[in-house]
Amino acid sequence: MEAVSPDNFEEWKHHPVTKRLMKMLLADRETMKEGLINNAFDDELEVKGRCRAIAIILNLEYEDLFEATQQKIEVNNE
Repeated sequence: MEAVSPDNFEEWKHHPVTKRLMKMLLADRETMKEGLINNAFDDELEVKGRCRAIAIILNLEYEDLFEATQQKIEVNNE
């Protein structure tokens, strides 16, 4: 896997395609939250999980990726 530098991550984060994706995810999350308030879903736990997953993506920072990769490497080396 190709290494990702902080500069690469910042370029990705500010790329127009990434910005559009994040905007779409934010809108989808808001729609799901409104649906939860209005009891529009049969499986609320699944929708809450999707909302949490989107929140993780929307708030992703370089360190989150780096630490996760480092932890996986450390676990595999044990």
